[in-house]
Amino acid sequence: MLGIEKLLEKLLHRQNLPKDQREELDLEIDTKYVHGLLFYNTYFEPLSKALGKDTVCLIVGGWIRDRLLNRPIKDRVDVDFIVTSPPLEIVKRFRQVLGKGDIFQFEKEKDVATIVFYEDGIRYRFDFSYMDISDIMSNPQMDFYDKERAIIDRIEKDLLTRDFTVNAMAVVFDDALGLGASQTVLFDPSGGLEDLQKGLIRPVSYENIQKDPVRILRGYRIAQQLDFDIDRDFEKWVKKNHTIIKNSPSERVRDEILKIFEGENTEDILEKLISAKVFGSVVPYVEEMVEMGKTGQMHRFPLLQHSLKTVGYMEEFLKKKS
Repeated sequence: MLGIEKLLEKLLHRQNLPKDQREELDLEIDTKYVHGLLFYNTYFEPLSKALGKDTVCLIVGGWIRDRLLNRPIKDRVDVDFIVTSPPLEIVKRFRQVLGKGDIFQFEKEKDVATIVFYEDGIRYRFDFSYMDISDIMSNPQMDFYDKERAIIDRIEKDLLTRDFTVNAMAVVFDDALGLGASQTVLFDPSGGLEDLQKGLIRPVSYENIQKDPVRILRGYRIAQQLDFDIDRDFEKWVKKNHTIIKNSPSERVRDEILKIFEGENTEDILEKLISAKVFGSVVPYVEEMVEMGKTGQMHRFPLLQHSLKTVGYMEEFLKKKS
């Protein structure tokens, strides 16, 4: 098996190259190991005091992805956790330890609790989602090893409900703690690490996208954010199923679109969304612009292309002014 140091060296080297210069990496990986210190954050120490001894906690999602890619930490730190104790209780204890923070609770398919706090101009958001393992722990017919295997299976099942493979990886929280950090297993049931190597955004499953169609926009946004390619089969699927985005809450669609406009290379990603007919499904006027074409001799481009060029020019202008 390729050593983790060489793996990360290749990963980071490849990610720093332009897309047209990236080559495929031929890596044979069965069990994937990483060093927990890679994912360390100074606020994990106080969080450990709030978790309690009986809580299984994993770090999951975008924080794992971004640390594997060594992406710079700017003015926002978002970390997602899976926990086996009630999330709201953990968040309340964490706020007591910190002495600050705003708490939110909401329900998706499972309980989720969030704490948001600020330090030195940086906004921290920690999300905790609940994974119930009480049936495993209370089963008298299972020994320690049976329970360990059952918990691992449940972790992988949870990860397989997520949106994209690069967001469906996890590590054990305890292995990412400061002086106690050690080599740990990377839970990756859908091949997210390999997709990081390829620079590819690929859904864990199309069923997961159908359950929450806003994930379509999120996938294109993540591709924009990371300068990754979008899986071709996913693009074809989106083009055939673009109307499902209409069933999504308008405020969530709005938030994703605003995040796309906040990013770089907005013109390119909008062109992809328009080509896939997604943007026209949420902004009907776009289809009218496609049909309208040129609006006069003074315009070099058809109306829609003219509008996209305007977005690109404004982005370049703002870069120069910043």
